[in-house]
Amino acid sequence: MDFEFTDSFYSTYESLSDEDVAMVDDAIRRLLQEHTSGWARQGRIDGDLGGSWIVSLRSRSIDASMYWDYLDDDRIVLLAVVIRRV
Repeated sequence: MDFEFTDSFYSTYESLSDEDVAMVDDAIRRLLQEHTSGWARQGRIDGDLGGSWIVSLRSRSIDASMYWDYLDDDRIVLLAVVIRRV
């Protein structure tokens, strides 16, 4: 399974601390291997422009939600990471 990311995803990813980048990287690796699991599909939102699955992440400094969907059967697209600092 391959993945791509949006500019929105990458701009937030670049702003993270090294510890939080490592957490997101671990989640991406897990998502690539377990994209059909209950963990990967914790929630789903749908709208006029499509939808995405939501994965919740937590570190000592942030609560995060990572939004993803399939681009086709062989690629995951990482749409956004939403951060709430704790």
